[in-house]
Amino acid sequence: MKKINKMRFISIGGILTTITVIFQAAPIFLPAIGLLFSPLSTLPIAIAAFYNISLGLTVFFSSAFILVLVNVQEAIILLFTTGLLGIVLGIFLYRKGLFISILYSSIALSLGMISLTYIIGISAFGDFISFESIPLTLFLYTLFSLIYVSTWNICLRKFINYLIRLNVLTLNPSTKAIEFIHFK
Repeated sequence: MKKINKMRFISIGGILTTITVIFQAAPIFLPAIGLLFSPLSTLPIAIAAFYNISLGLTVFFSSAFILVLVNVQEAIILLFTTGLLGIVLGIFLYRKGLFISILYSSIALSLGMISLTYIIGISAFGDFISFESIPLTLFLYTLFSLIYVSTWNICLRKFINYLIRLNVLTLNPSTKAIEFIHFK
């Protein structure tokens, strides 16, 4: 894991935490349109975890803490689905490759949705899934996770490559570490 100075860590972490909270809290303040923005809270956490694993975890937990002050349900959803997905994507996509990232991300998202539904009692798909048919629910969660995570992995890889082409990020080929370009 790459060391970064404290000022850069705080600055980047604060910006990415803010973006995460805005996206995750969007359904509260914009009830209909906000549901479209909520899944995007995965992106800043994934970028933070790309850059530095401890930065990703900091953004993840600080976003959850702030969301507890705004809306507890959104904080729980972040912890078990969108945020967890961002952490796993950020850690595995460039470090272990696309297939491993899809596999681990899908497992993490499926387990998060199952925990959210059966332990916490918040259905990941609302009223579309019945609690009586557990095998069907598990199958649908796994199928959805594979498709959703595959899409996220492909789009995130393209987005990171785009940022590299714009010279906002640089990828160190030997360590596969993502670094922000220093602006002077």
